[in-house]
Amino acid sequence: MYVLIEIRIFHSGKQNNKTIPLELIHHMPLQLDITYSFQRLLEKSKNVDGRLVSRQLTHIVDSFILSKFESSKIGLKSGDELSIIAMGGYGRMEMAPHSDIDLLYLHNGIKEERLETIISKINTYLYDSGKEVGHSCRTIKECFRYLDDMSTYHAFLDARFLAGSKSLFEKFKTNFLEKLPIKLTKRYNEIKEEILTSRFLNEERPILLSEPNLKTDLCGLRDIQYMFWMEKPFRNLPSLSGLSILPAFQRGEIQLLQEAYDFILRVRIAMHTITSRKTDRLDLNLQQEVAEYLGYGKKEELSSVEKFMHVLYRHQKNIYFIIRTYLDSILEKRRSSKGESFSYEDLNFFKIGDTVFPPTIGTLFTNPHTVYRDVMRSFRMIQEKNLQVSGTLLNEFRFASNFLDDDFKYSFEVNEEFLKILRTPSQRGRILKLMHESGVLGAILPEFGACTNFPLFSYHHEYTVDEHTLLILHELDLLDRGEFQDEEVQKAYNECSKIELLALAILLHDAGKVKEGDHSEYGAELVVSLGDRLGLDEEDTDLCRFLVEKHTLMSELSSKRDIGDPKLILDFARIVGSRERLRKLYILTVIDTKSVGTGVLTNWKSAILNTLYQNTIPYLAGDSKDNFEQTGPTREIQLENLKNYLIDKENLNKEISKSIVEFADQVIPPSYLNTVSNRKILRNFKSIGILAQNPVLRTIFETEQDPAFVTIDVVTSNQPEILLDLSCTISSEGLSLLGMKSYTLGEYWITTVQLTDSTGGGNIPQSKLDRVENKLKSISSGNLKRESIAFQRTDWNPRKPAPESIVNRSVQFYNEDLPDVTIMEVRMPDVVGLVYRILQIILYLDLKVCYLRVSTSADYAYDSFYLQTSNGCKLEDQNLLLKLKEKILTIQLGEQILEEVSVI
Repeated sequence: MYVLIEIRIFHSGKQNNKTIPLELIHHMPLQLDITYSFQRLLEKSKNVDGRLVSRQLTHIVDSFILSKFESSKIGLKSGDELSIIAMGGYGRMEMAPHSDIDLLYLHNGIKEERLETIISKINTYLYDSGKEVGHSCRTIKECFRYLDDMSTYHAFLDARFLAGSKSLFEKFKTNFLEKLPIKLTKRYNEIKEEILTSRFLNEERPILLSEPNLKTDLCGLRDIQYMFWMEKPFRNLPSLSGLSILPAFQRGEIQLLQEAYDFILRVRIAMHTITSRKTDRLDLNLQQEVAEYLGYGKKEELSSVEKFMHVLYRHQKNIYFIIRTYLDSILEKRRSSKGESFSYEDLNFFKIGDTVFPPTIGTLFTNPHTVYRDVMRSFRMIQEKNLQVSGTLLNEFRFASNFLDDDFKYSFEVNEEFLKILRTPSQRGRILKLMHESGVLGAILPEFGACTNFPLFSYHHEYTVDEHTLLILHELDLLDRGEFQDEEVQKAYNECSKIELLALAILLHDAGKVKEGDHSEYGAELVVSLGDRLGLDEEDTDLCRFLVEKHTLMSELSSKRDIGDPKLILDFARIVGSRERLRKLYILTVIDTKSVGTGVLTNWKSAILNTLYQNTIPYLAGDSKDNFEQTGPTREIQLENLKNYLIDKENLNKEISKSIVEFADQVIPPSYLNTVSNRKILRNFKSIGILAQNPVLRTIFETEQDPAFVTIDVVTSNQPEILLDLSCTISSEGLSLLGMKSYTLGEYWITTVQLTDSTGGGNIPQSKLDRVENKLKSISSGNLKRESIAFQRTDWNPRKPAPESIVNRSVQFYNEDLPDVTIMEVRMPDVVGLVYRILQIILYLDLKVCYLRVSTSADYAYDSFYLQTSNGCKLEDQNLLLKLKEKILTIQLGEQILEEVSVI
């Protein structure tokens, strides 16, 4: 009698329910799908060490391959030897759910058709299971032919027997792995050493990234593997733990390395599981879910991400110091005969070339009575003599930092040495970075030490708070050497005094981010207490406090406000108070923006910051505080200057010049005269004349290319919706709208638009500008509908969409800045067509846009609209403001890719 049992059979990802007699089950293998087996394991192993989970995932794949091989090897004949060998990461047993499976089918000369049957069966099964398979089929002799590729060489080093002939695998070890050419191994080791040296001994390179690639970025898996592969051929190391036999490492260091490697593997497994694909980059979209998967808290809570990333960064820092120590041991061993001992103020050191090491005899920083002084003088020596610091000396500093208690930061001698370092116009940034990496800077400035490894959950920042600050200090070193790329910034720097105050402001400008609330205000409070501790006088403390408190002001004004407005410039000058303060604030703003991430300081941002800086200088009479003056010509003088320009420069007669002056005086708003050059006033006047004589024309489109941006001037008649037309045509071409100003004279509209390409530069192909013009004219003639292009783009958008939780939508109104204008600031996730959607709402409510400024971060748009009622007044109706705000906050976001639009 048969007992029936229902089992689930998985094949190629499909589930079938079948009823099979129990007795037959004993005579058939139970076939589970690899993916299902992975899933069962992963559900129970979220809190298990990464290496253990990887090993179990590897065992699962091993068992399936072994099963397939056993059922297919019947095709082999007597004398045939076939060994299946796991290679690469699979060979190291470091599988993640979607890792590739690399196999070597090693044989002793089996005919191709018999091999194909077995290989096809195994590989097809793996492909059907959703796995990427890389395979090669070779004899031992043939393996030698493929050693000219370093990646293949490394894969051989990780070879692991899987199935088939063990005796053939033993021959493979004896006749191939143990006979790898020594010259080749040494050459590959030199290459790996060069790679690691360029990555780890480059003191200008940031260590911690906001979105690290866990495999290939600095302090990732590949760096550890390089170090392991350098030693394995000579020492036959079975695993990472074998590195502990190297004399370069102290007890416990390799355990820290193993823990870091294990954690990264665990994170990688979580990433594969969450995304259902192979991925190594831990981007912001993933960090919340990975943090929750690994048990750091709910993904909705930002603290969960902070805890998780802090642990990751701690492990990466350990990797950094351990590999630096390893590289030092190579340098010391190779060049020890060329080294020399030397003394500096009673401290002994050893030097190889320009790299300084601890003394070969004796110790450093062990005298508790002089440790404060010895540590600080050592850093001053490194700065004065322009020495590179070895990893071993860095470790000595790290060890000493454990004994720098609260008395250290209050020590007069320590603070004097610290200020000497800041006042020396050479390598300030490099020395401060070394002090930070060794833990000494945090002991002097615990306010900055609190920022160590502090993540910023934002696409806007590529680095942690401390790494970002250290990058700014590197820019300070470039300025000290006169090598800064922007000549205007370099000129301002050369005119500055007391750069140590700028350096202190840099150290503390983002220190407030470790607390909730306004980080600038909190940072300014920290400066006051630090000034007392360092013995700064009241004026210097106040300057440093000002720089920290206002370090975002120039960026905000230049990107959100009309920096051609004389009232705004005067108000800004009153806040700054002196040219010396302005110079330092300008420099800090530029190098701060540049150090946020790659490409953040675009030509456009540099240009508008410099414009604000240059526009403010005339309002400040000197370098002393509160020494400012109201400047700028009266309107009558401006009109007279325009007339003189037209007569003297353009050779126009007085009657025509008078008409143009009257035109400029009548354009609304009156700021037209302040913000538009005389040359463009003449051009606008001519354009309106052409439209008046040819009403069918309706639109005149002109462009002007600058290094930082492109300006488009559009003059239209009876087209109040021209702003909508411009915003949708510009965004559909993948261009970035930066600013838009509108002026009117009766039925005529003068609109000036500034835009850049997707990288923030002004190098826009003429073909794109021509398409903008053609689309604009087609909309005007009714041959093209705005909605068909407003939310789409003709090119691929490489920017990743930001998680909604990162960008808090907001709409704020400011009625105090200008007498007849309401400024509306909108913060939203940045998508194609956003400005168009907002303009639709504004025009629907019968409001006018006088000026528009668009500022785009990596993860949000921050747009400022200068609004008036249809009567030319500011918006004071609270119900109207509330309605406007609600409509904007409820905008549904999304974008599409648009095929090329044919414009008639």
